[in-house]
Amino acid sequence: MLLKVGFSSGYRMASTGMQRIKSDTLVKDLFLRKIKEFEAKIAGKEDILVDATPETLRSLDDQLLRLANKYHLENKEMVKELPTKCFEMPSLQSAVSVLFEGKSLDDLNKELAEEIKEYTSSRQKKLAEQEEAQVHMQKSLDQVPTKDPKSR
Repeated sequence: MLLKVGFSSGYRMASTGMQRIKSDTLVKDLFLRKIKEFEAKIAGKEDILVDATPETLRSLDDQLLRLANKYHLENKEMVKELPTKCFEMPSLQSAVSVLFEGKSLDDLNKELAEEIKEYTSSRQKKLAEQEEAQVHMQKSLDQVPTKDPKSR
């Protein structure tokens, strides 16, 4: 009975996995097809918006006219010639690569082993000091005479 249940659930999992792979492939194919269609639309056009409706083009013209009026330009075509600020891409370095620059994994493992040895030796020293302090305290407590309540 258990073998049959285990097999059927395993079979079910395998079958859903195959469906997921098929759906992933369909999504990828659709995505690639849409990208190719978009590239075909862009190929013939340079400065024109792709799939722009007349309403969108009117809105763009209005915005260009507003900018031309704002900056006292002769026409909306001069707006396209306005200087634009181009930001440079910052060069980022990984903090991990900077921290471990020039060190191999073997070097890092050796450093770690040394740190572990140092820690364990310092911990053993502290434990020995604590034991010594406890022994000393016990000796001092043993030397102090205690008052016996019955002796009064």
